[in-house]
Amino acid sequence: MANKAGKGYHSVCKNLGNEREMTAEKTSQKTLSEFFNIVGANIIRLRTGAGMSQKELATKAGAGRSTILAIESGRRCNLTMLIKIACALGVSPADLFLTPSDHREITYKTKLLVERITEVLNLK
Repeated sequence: MANKAGKGYHSVCKNLGNEREMTAEKTSQKTLSEFFNIVGANIIRLRTGAGMSQKELATKAGAGRSTILAIESGRRCNLTMLIKIACALGVSPADLFLTPSDHREITYKTKLLVERITEVLNLK
């Protein structure tokens, strides 16, 4: 009987380990999906801000319009393509990865920096 209990315990532990792996994988997939949604939203924001159509961006980045559409929709893509898109948009690749809260923080810090420089140079 102790032998059966031992097997049952190991079976439960093994299943628990599998559940943890599955949960970690789902979390990882969700995080990756959120990441690509942020990248897509940033590309749309930067592209429209530059007055570019998807076709124009695709031409500048050496891609097809369908590729740009897919990336802007949050589909996965490789880093090389993101670098080409960033160059075509005239931004750093890092700009594609920033969240809206990152943008707000950078904007706020930039404002403070400009105010401080203005004070130091007595431009007020």
